[in-house]
Amino acid sequence: MVKINIIYIILLALTLSDFGINVSLAGVDGTWKINGFGADSMVLAQSGNHVYGTYNTHQGQGTIDGYIDAQNVWQGTWNEPFNDDWGYFSAAFSNDTSRLCGDWKYAYSDSEGYWYRPYDGGWDGSFQGVKL
Repeated sequence: MVKINIIYIILLALTLSDFGINVSLAGVDGTWKINGFGADSMVLAQSGNHVYGTYNTHQGQGTIDGYIDAQNVWQGTWNEPFNDDWGYFSAAFSNDTSRLCGDWKYAYSDSEGYWYRPYDGGWDGSFQGVKL
């Protein structure tokens, strides 16, 4: 009986630690001043570890959507419907979530699909931001 209770306790501890790895407590929502990415500002909203929003370029407004992990790394996709461009990005927020630094990549074909997919390698550009 004691052996079974210990196994349940271990399973519960592993389950709870798994939730801590997947969910960031960082508050990154708000308005950001952006340099790079062809943008000058970005407004983000956050629901749990889902971070999404819009950014402004001189050509129009784009959307950005992704997920943040416990290490404050945000990965996802961006879309500019005004010129039919889209792609992937990866960005890291500072510990106090007042700054971010990231890289982006064009999706060169529609056959890549349009869904959240972390991308590692050959970036097309970089961007930085400061929370206002």
